[in-house]
Amino acid sequence: MIKFFRKIRQRLLSENKFSKYLIYAIGEIILVVIGILIALQVNNWNERRQNQKKEILYLTRLTTNLGYDKRLYETIMINDSILINKLYDVEKNLSKFIKNVDNPIEDLDVLIAAYKFTSNRTTIDNLISSGKIELLRSNYLVEDIFLYYRTTEDIDRAVDQAIIKYNREKFSDLIIEFDKNNILDNNYRLRLANSINFKINIIQTQLNLYSKQKSFAEKLINKINDEIEFIRKN
Repeated sequence: MIKFFRKIRQRLLSENKFSKYLIYAIGEIILVVIGILIALQVNNWNERRQNQKKEILYLTRLTTNLGYDKRLYETIMINDSILINKLYDVEKNLSKFIKNVDNPIEDLDVLIAAYKFTSNRTTIDNLISSGKIELLRSNYLVEDIFLYYRTTEDIDRAVDQAIIKYNREKFSDLIIEFDKNNILDNNYRLRLANSINFKINIIQTQLNLYSKQKSFAEKLINKINDEIEFIRKN
């Protein structure tokens, strides 16, 4: 093709048809520019399609991670509800519960029971560390994703601190001072009852926070799925 155009230029020059040569040369330049623009457009289109595929892949992985979180929240919430009922039973039957068992300490294990939530951050951490978070084009969605994980961290930190405070200030002294005969002391039983109430409040607060965060995860999954559907249509 290049040889063909070169022959035409040479023939026009040899025939002293400079004006026609100039017009032809300009036309040839325009064709080359158009060809370059088309090539760039095709390249940009291919790059855009590749980025869309990566975006969908990461969004899908995020829904998988959030689905894991949601199921873990549900499991812990069930266990928390059971634990609260056990604590109420212990509080209700405090004196008889302890006097009639062979191993009182073991039967009071509900006072130290706790269920730890650990969020699945695999995808969000990968996006942040690799700098690929920019593949997610919806700024509103990215803000919601970051808000979810920040809130999760804040809740985990608050729950951990509350449990540590409970173990240090409420429960540890009771265990150190525990004696099977001492349990009949009214002051000791009152402190134990207060400890149980404190633990119930911690677990109830955890239950409420986890319920809200589970709903957050569900809504976020729906938003991400809507975004995936939008990307596929465009």
